[in-house]
Amino acid sequence: MSSGTEEGTNGTNGLDADAATGRAAPSVAARVTALIELVGTHGSEIGPREAARLTGIDRSAVSRLLQQLETLEWVESDGKGAYTVGPALLSVAAAVRQQDSLWKAARPLLEGLTDTYGETTYLAVLRHDNRLVFREKVDCAHRIRYVLDLNEPFPLTTGAAGRAILSALDDDEVDAVIAEGLQAYTPDSVTDPDGYRALIAEDRRRGFSYSRSGWVSGGAGVAAPFFDAGATCRGAITLSAPIDRLPEDRAAVVGVAVADAAQALSARLGFRRA
Repeated sequence: MSSGTEEGTNGTNGLDADAATGRAAPSVAARVTALIELVGTHGSEIGPREAARLTGIDRSAVSRLLQQLETLEWVESDGKGAYTVGPALLSVAAAVRQQDSLWKAARPLLEGLTDTYGETTYLAVLRHDNRLVFREKVDCAHRIRYVLDLNEPFPLTTGAAGRAILSALDDDEVDAVIAEGLQAYTPDSVTDPDGYRALIAEDRRRGFSYSRSGWVSGGAGVAAPFFDAGATCRGAITLSAPIDRLPEDRAAVVGVAVADAAQALSARLGFRRA
């Protein structure tokens, strides 16, 4: 893609020189990338004026670049001056999605947590019936470990993973789940609705959930929710261990790392915090 006015650079760092101010202006590549990202994530058709306002790129440059992107089928015009995603961009997006499945995106993050903290990690996925399943795991080397069954549906009120997911849902959704009943899985399970809501409020404040013998006696876990490109909670990353290897002080450290991993997975899935 070439244009006499858009291709000029300073020849050293890929930035255009702003003649009026002497400051470096975004390169053509940066402008094109910004426009493709905007069109791809905007959710509806967008015209040059709005694109210029949102990107800070000169409107005339936006118009020229969008016309060139249309020629290359990266964007598509509605015939009235607005643009949406084109077939070339859709094709690339589909290829990327196929290569970067949920597990492919999550696996190195779970492996990193297990390598660092020496405990088993799980990828928990939220189902449409408000149940969760542990889809995949990375085992630790300990002979004694806290084991969760894969691909078995569990209520969201069973442990750290479910509570992490609940912390990412609206209060009305949380109330609907709690209304189904809180079961006493162990003597330490919280069965009072207000007490359970207080735990969720604390989870939201610190960014991760911590459960001690709430689901399985002697077991502990920390978990944090992850989101997709539509800002919908898809599940949680969980680290589990016997309670003597995951006391509250260690959970405070591990929980931050699990939350960071969940944020990294969200970014891989296209989530951008507003």
